[in-house]
Amino acid sequence: MRQVGIGALGLVGGVLLALIVQDLLAVAFLQDGTIPIALGILLGLLMPVLGMVGAGAAVLIDNRYTKRRSKDTPGV
Repeated sequence: MRQVGIGALGLVGGVLLALIVQDLLAVAFLQDGTIPIALGILLGLLMPVLGMVGAGAAVLIDNRYTKRRSKDTPGV
C-alpha cells in the first residue's frame, strides 16, 4: 500500500512538471498563433509520459531508501 501512495505522489509530481514544460515549449515554439503539428503531438504525449516516469522514479527511490535504511538498523 505504501508503494501505491508513493507512486501516486510521483505521478502528481510528473504531471506538474509536464505542465511547466508544456507551457515553456508552447511559448517558445508558437508561430503565427499556431503550434507546429509535430510539437503538438509531443506536447500531447508529454503529460502521460512524464507522469509515468515520475511514478516509476518515486517508487524506485523509495525502494532504494527503504533497503538502505533497513541495512543501517539491523534487528528492527
